[in-house]
Amino acid sequence: MTDEFETPDGYRILHVEDLAPQIAAIADLRKRLGGAPEAWTAAEISDGNMNAVYRLTGPSGSLIVKQALPYIRVIGEGWPFPVSRIHFEAAAMARQAELAPAHVPALLHRDDGLGLLVMEDLRGHAVVRQALVAGTHFPRLAAHMGEFLARTLFFTSDFHLATPQTSAIEAAFSGNAHLCRTSEDVIFTGPYGEAPYNRVTRGNEAVAAALRGDRDLKRAACEMKLVYRTRSQALLHGDLHTGSVMATATETRVIDAEWAFFGPMGFDIGALVGNLLLSAISQPGHDGARCDRAALSDRLLQTASDVWTHFAECFAALAARAGGELLAPAIYDETSRRAIVADHLRSVFEDMLGFAGAKMIRRIIGISHVEDFELIGDVAVRAERERHALRVARRLLLERRDIAAMDAVRDLVRAEAAGDAGPGR
Repeated sequence: MTDEFETPDGYRILHVEDLAPQIAAIADLRKRLGGAPEAWTAAEISDGNMNAVYRLTGPSGSLIVKQALPYIRVIGEGWPFPVSRIHFEAAAMARQAELAPAHVPALLHRDDGLGLLVMEDLRGHAVVRQALVAGTHFPRLAAHMGEFLARTLFFTSDFHLATPQTSAIEAAFSGNAHLCRTSEDVIFTGPYGEAPYNRVTRGNEAVAAALRGDRDLKRAACEMKLVYRTRSQALLHGDLHTGSVMATATETRVIDAEWAFFGPMGFDIGALVGNLLLSAISQPGHDGARCDRAALSDRLLQTASDVWTHFAECFAALAARAGGELLAPAIYDETSRRAIVADHLRSVFEDMLGFAGAKMIRRIIGISHVEDFELIGDVAVRAERERHALRVARRLLLERRDIAAMDAVRDLVRAEAAGDAGPGR
């Protein structure tokens, strides 16, 4: 990446020792932590690709401090990135808090000049991706995420808002275009060529080369890139994978909305479903001592299916009560309204499958691999699990118009489990 980005006047990268003085100057946050700043402790807990994240703890409580660095953290200064992304994350969090307050952390403070957010500490919640690798099951995850997706997508779409309102949301997030461009590159373009930072597991070089020479697959990926760029339907989280969800057995919270933009509804759903499929496919490669990995894999396939079911049912219920301009009750009868919503959901389902497939491929032969596979210690087993995922992903992209329901996706995943013929397949 060669683009350069100006940082705000006064911006500086904070370090652990800078946090207490910075936060102590904000009365509400100082009260939340309690005691004197000298009694506070700070620790870096960054585990994502992008930002620096800290936990600040005092006698009365704790909070999370997140700073957008002027580059991608895991790559360094060789890939500069806009600090302004923190502004869009705060704006998205505020909108999500209005629409699905049970499923986002509380935003306590923001400082655009420092690229800084201060948030509720979700201590006791686990990052879902890491927990799934460890063998944990979250029984409420699908219902909570289906509700989050339905409410955030419906209430920022033309099904609820008038055209000037949706246009205003789209305009408000248009400044996040560089992150959208990056998503296009790493999801729909980079994996299909010799892009910088692409990486392939040993043993899968021939498979990756075959995919990069697969004209039908590359056409399908380009079709999904066109959908991504042109189908403006709702305000999206923009990077909704299992690493951007934290949960307990009873609660689910969505974090890291800095990639937010106005785009196709199927993108957020497909990102989450695709990552759940990756987790399901990876399970047999992990140590089974703590749990029955085959059973957890089946539960994750069901979870992926249930995310869609809960989303579609909640979205349809919201649309049935809508009194907006699009489905004006004075013009369209109930039968017509239901048919319009059903047709829309069918289109979103198709997009979701395509985006899920593209996301899966990106995480295996593109940049930024995932712990679901990376933590499988046996490289040969990891490579075999990845080949299974790549076969599924390819079919999702190519067959997205023909797959009628999530039951067929589960069947597809199980059928491809027996299809491995080694690196040259």
